[in-house]
Amino acid sequence: MPENPNPEPKSKPPVEGVPEQSKPAQPTAAPAPEYAHVPMSEEFDKAKWTLPPIVPVLIAAGVIAVIVAAVSFTNRPKPVLSGAITKVVSADQEGNAMVAVQVKLDNVTEQQLWIRNVDSELETADGKKYQDHAAAASDLDRYFQAFPTLAEAKSDPLHEELKIPPKTAYTGVSIFSYPVDQKTFDQRKSLTLRIQVYDRPTIVLKQP
Repeated sequence: MPENPNPEPKSKPPVEGVPEQSKPAQPTAAPAPEYAHVPMSEEFDKAKWTLPPIVPVLIAAGVIAVIVAAVSFTNRPKPVLSGAITKVVSADQEGNAMVAVQVKLDNVTEQQLWIRNVDSELETADGKKYQDHAAAASDLDRYFQAFPTLAEAKSDPLHEELKIPPKTAYTGVSIFSYPVDQKTFDQRKSLTLRIQVYDRPTIVLKQP
């Protein structure tokens, strides 16, 4: 048969004393960065850039507190009436207590005050409470005649629609009735008078 027209080249035999040429080294890939990992030193150093300085914060907080206190003081309800219970006298009426309560009121405003309601509450020694509305001013003289003891607290009537001029003191009396006997009333825990004024806060007077 004929010889192969395209014979493969034969590799040369190694020559003694001459080193073989090594293959070029393949480049190694750089490690992928770890984006989720933040060095601890960098994390702590970041706080001094993100947190505000403490001194300005404290100064601002102090200024805000002063402003709030000033506004609260300016807008607080101003006193309307000052007063006190000056005398309490009672009389027995067939197991009920008729009570005359004398009070002194001071209109501390620059305006006339107009009384709307006068109510009272009796709390007995056992904790029971009884409320009553002041008797009509036109009935006071009749009560004083029927129960002379009540006349010890006699004064001008303290009643609905009473007008107290500005910067004026007023001493008045109201009469109430409670469904308790004289002994129970004398051993009372407290007696409270509530005087409601038109367009003003209610004044509360209490006698232990």
